[in-house]
Amino acid sequence: MDQTSFKILVVEDEEPIRELLKLELENEGFIVDVAANGAEGLDKVKSFHPDLIVCDVMMPVMDGFTMAERLSQDQRFKDIPLIFLTAKSDKKDIRFGKSLGAEDYITKPFEFEDLLVSINAKLKKYAERKRTLNERLDEIRKSILYALPHEFKNPLSTMNGFLSLLLDRQYEKSPEEQEEFLKYIKQSSDRLYRLVMNFLKLAELEITETDENKVREIRSIRNQNWKAEFETILNDLSEKFNYKINYTLEGINYPCPFDYNSLNIILTELVSNAIKFSPEDRLDVFIYAKATPTFFELIVEDKGRGIPEDEIEKILEPFYQYNRKYYEQQGGGLGLTIVNKLVIIFNGKLTIESKVDEGTKVKIFVPLEDFSQ
Repeated sequence: MDQTSFKILVVEDEEPIRELLKLELENEGFIVDVAANGAEGLDKVKSFHPDLIVCDVMMPVMDGFTMAERLSQDQRFKDIPLIFLTAKSDKKDIRFGKSLGAEDYITKPFEFEDLLVSINAKLKKYAERKRTLNERLDEIRKSILYALPHEFKNPLSTMNGFLSLLLDRQYEKSPEEQEEFLKYIKQSSDRLYRLVMNFLKLAELEITETDENKVREIRSIRNQNWKAEFETILNDLSEKFNYKINYTLEGINYPCPFDYNSLNIILTELVSNAIKFSPEDRLDVFIYAKATPTFFELIVEDKGRGIPEDEIEKILEPFYQYNRKYYEQQGGGLGLTIVNKLVIIFNGKLTIESKVDEGTKVKIFVPLEDFSQ
């Protein structure tokens, strides 16, 4: 690994250890700065912008745990890899350190070679994570440049056309016509708003997916109140579509892995699609959810138009809409992409079974990890 471009901050209160580590790391080609305690370390992070931090735990003024906690709360620095050096080897301390984002925990006394192996491994992982994040950001930029202008065009054209008619004094408009024009303008405005919010959510999820600490935090969620939240969301959707949604919930005493916001996004998108793409004479939407100690399962099933087998994978892609030429669709083709991305972040899998003119079944399966240890 080319180490000449990597910067390491050593935070250690014992001067002999601090200076020895600085010398050894500089001999390996790293750019090194040092701090004598956590408070000084925080100041150095802001000015030095290290790629990795080697930090003692027990220090005066501010200990390593407090420093790590402060860094984890700052969006600018929370992803910097951190290796703890300490004489404390208690499992609780190790778990606590890792919960603050520590990449490794090396117990004193230690061999420099062991520390160097850990540093190189963490920097390689950090560089790969940054590369992946940059690739995701490039994909988002391409979406902005190529896909969004097309999606914006129709609602903006509609709004512009009806606004021009409203402002045209040569054309007499009855109150009923004016109200009709305003209705179309409002619909187009709502469509634009949904498109922008969905795009921002997708961009947020793309970035979250590259943040291991954030993903670990998300996957530790255990929602005990999911039954009440589930029913509230479905009642709101029933009222919105003026349709009674049938559902069955099992294992309600076990937790659900999804927080309320994620559950709301998933149910709203899947149920809305099931209703919108079902002819009135075949409107039959059913939802099944089951929680167990080891997994959570959600199924949304309808008897609507269905999707050809060769189109199923495509509909999870951003901005893709099946049979858009024949069916009026007011979305931006991002809803299912967002749901699938959410499910992946929660360590789950989304699958779709569908037959044309028979209906569609969307299944979400999330295995539950044990975070009690």
